[in-house]
Amino acid sequence: MEIKIYAPVDGIVKKIEDCSDKTFAQKMLGDGFLIIPSSNVFKSIFDEAKVSMIFDTKHAYGLEIQGLNVLIHCGMDTVNLNGEPFNSKVKVGDWVKVGQDLFEADIKKIKGLKLSVETPIVFDQANIQSFFIKDLKVGKVKQGELICSIDYTLKEEKTENVNKKIDAHELFSGVSKYEKQSREINKAVGGKENYAEAYNCMTRLRFSIKNKDLVDEKILKKIEVVKGVIWNGTELQVVIGQDVYKVKDEILKQNDFANSIAQSNGEHTEKVSLFRKALSMFSGIMVKIIPVMVGAGLIQAIIAILIQLNVMPDISFAQQVAGSAQTWIFDKDLSVFWVILFIAGKTSQYFMGIMIAWSAANYFKFDYILGIALGVIMCSPFLFGDGGQAGFGFQWVIINFGDLNTGNPMLDNISKVIITGLSTKIFVIIGAIYLAKRLNDWIKSWIPITLELMFRPFLIFIIVIPIAFFVFLPIWNIFETLFGSLMFYVGKMPLGIGVGIFVGLWQVTVIFGLHMMLAIISIIDFNNNGGQSIFGIAGSVSVWAQVGALIGVVIVTQNAQLKKQGVGMIAAGFLGITEPILYGINLPKKRPLYAGVIAAFVAGALMNVLGVTQRASSGLGVFEAIGFFSDPVMGGVGKISAVENGLFYLLGCAVSFGGAIGLSMFMYKERPSEKKLVKKTISKLFTISKLENNFSKEDEKEISIKLKQVLKLISNDDEKMIKSEEKKIQNYLKFETKIQSLIEKEEKMKNSILVKGKKALKNNNEELANKLLLKWESINFKDKLQELENLKIEAYKLINFSQLENFVNNKQNSIEEKLIDINFADKKMLNELIPELNNDLNSLKINYNLLEPKTLLINLDKIINDKKENIKASKKRNLS
Repeated sequence: MEIKIYAPVDGIVKKIEDCSDKTFAQKMLGDGFLIIPSSNVFKSIFDEAKVSMIFDTKHAYGLEIQGLNVLIHCGMDTVNLNGEPFNSKVKVGDWVKVGQDLFEADIKKIKGLKLSVETPIVFDQANIQSFFIKDLKVGKVKQGELICSIDYTLKEEKTENVNKKIDAHELFSGVSKYEKQSREINKAVGGKENYAEAYNCMTRLRFSIKNKDLVDEKILKKIEVVKGVIWNGTELQVVIGQDVYKVKDEILKQNDFANSIAQSNGEHTEKVSLFRKALSMFSGIMVKIIPVMVGAGLIQAIIAILIQLNVMPDISFAQQVAGSAQTWIFDKDLSVFWVILFIAGKTSQYFMGIMIAWSAANYFKFDYILGIALGVIMCSPFLFGDGGQAGFGFQWVIINFGDLNTGNPMLDNISKVIITGLSTKIFVIIGAIYLAKRLNDWIKSWIPITLELMFRPFLIFIIVIPIAFFVFLPIWNIFETLFGSLMFYVGKMPLGIGVGIFVGLWQVTVIFGLHMMLAIISIIDFNNNGGQSIFGIAGSVSVWAQVGALIGVVIVTQNAQLKKQGVGMIAAGFLGITEPILYGINLPKKRPLYAGVIAAFVAGALMNVLGVTQRASSGLGVFEAIGFFSDPVMGGVGKISAVENGLFYLLGCAVSFGGAIGLSMFMYKERPSEKKLVKKTISKLFTISKLENNFSKEDEKEISIKLKQVLKLISNDDEKMIKSEEKKIQNYLKFETKIQSLIEKEEKMKNSILVKGKKALKNNNEELANKLLLKWESINFKDKLQELENLKIEAYKLINFSQLENFVNNKQNSIEEKLIDINFADKKMLNELIPELNNDLNSLKINYNLLEPKTLLINLDKIINDKKENIKASKKRNLS
């Protein structure tokens, strides 16, 4: 076979033997040639080829054409530049024609860093029988000029390999070739202890070696996948070729455990704010007791249902007067079965403080037993007597500054210093355990060992317990009273607006990791109101809003990849997990996030008006509804019955879910248009100019009119052309998504059989293993995949990339010229704005992941904010 090769850039063509890097010069990675570029944009060198690989740092590209694998490697040691001088114009799987952009390289910058810009173009010889470069034009060439042709024949696949019978033991017991080769390489370089790190460039696996004497080069060179070994100081470069990724990943996988241990022993030097530390601490302590709360919550929900059905009596800790609807727990006529069920659901809630003490001791690395002992004392059952107020024990008013009547029942208590059991005083318990930890460490530093066993616990108890009850508790009660008073007024806001805002903002705080702050508000409200909270609905209702918004996107999007991604996230949403939804689609697309926030606000306000409160905890997602069919779990009295609470909760979720679907469908846009993005960028630039220059109103008006004319450079015909190409791209991506889904399906089916096969061999069940082997061999989607691949190629060919590239280049040049002519902004800033304008005009390809966005040189939003702050500061100085 013969193929023609065209110059990718302007430059000088040389023989591969002239390359300064002996890996290429000695043809370890295959035969070829090199070009020293003098222009920046590299274009496709074949009439038609497929992009098979792009290295992470965008300096090296693999192309596939008629069975040949070709590597274009721009520059020597440019992998260390982390992609900074490179800008990719294609993605893996793209089909490119001669003259179509592959990537852009800042040649001047690379030279300025004292690196060679030699660009080897080599052909992998692994599957080639014969290979000959004909009529190589050595010397100066222009981009697109024919520089040579390649005459080659491929190796014929050996019949014995094609018909080779796979053995069940080989399939189900063996390891992959990459796993085997990685183990051999790891051993030959002296093991994971002999290198600081392992990383790769496009073709080489690199190790930072500690001791060269431990590296066995002879064994290394004999390993099948290794094509050569090169030393660069203490860096060992193992030449592998395009399979280097898989080998490196397997090595890292094998080293994963050791790496994780090293990381866990490492020091974290990142500065974290006190507020963030407090939230992290609270989350770390509370997360350990969530399973207990959920398990007990489900039991409480069952109890509530049984009481509603008049199957189980309504049991109370407090002794009841005659004629009461409740039954005292020690009533002699009460069945012990109901008593056990009651305490199974209630005990963990009433004595939650003991679990918090244990979890806090765990978090602060304090003695667990002492932590539990402190928890038992602070939540002592002896304080409960017959239950006391709300079943949580008696309270003692030790100081009374007089009775208040403010109309706010929470605020009326601020004039009293009250001592109670600490079961629901989470932060008092956490504070006490932290104090105990610090006190424990101090005592250990000086107490004699002979006295430690007896006096260390004694000193901790005698110091910490009084401080917890008589210092921490009164301080916390003041905060709790003020907070409860504020929440009383928020809850009284008309039409449930206050709670609506709280619910609407919940998922926004999840994005920034601040939702624990709102959770604390909910917990305090829950404890203050007898085991129910108007704010506790937020986490659940807001989840359904974001899931609904996601489904809205899935329904209306024409992007097959986005649709597939969204469908895969729905299941997690139904289980109450929104992070993948938020970070994957709703936040990047923005409008779905807004739709979810609005729907959650409306649902939250409605549920507050209806009197819905969060009561028992019964799990996340779909399971959370069970807990709403419960009475308040700490003896509180709800505005509505348990059944009404549950039904109205479901109504609120339906409003949140359905409303978000509708709003998302209505608000969603596949991507921002080129014209809108350019307008936004120019508007920001104009804002900066106005802040820098005191334009008169006339000047501002004149510049504004001229800038509007700039936007007219993008005509209606341009927008129609872009929409037409967008439909073609969407059609192409449908086939790509189908191919990916089919590959995943095949892998899933085969992996399932592999697991069963390994189990069969482990149990010495040869018959079953052989049956599974036949089943594994029968799974083959090759023909279907090839059919889809052909359709994808045809769809790709229909996309007019040349027209899109011409649009971007022409419009960008015109816009830049116009902006310079208007002369309203700093010329340096205009130059720095070029990458952002390029991204704006390439919105179509960037949105569909056909092009990597250029790295921005300036942040316009930050510049605007900084200038505004400087103006404010200047005004303050002038006033003073």
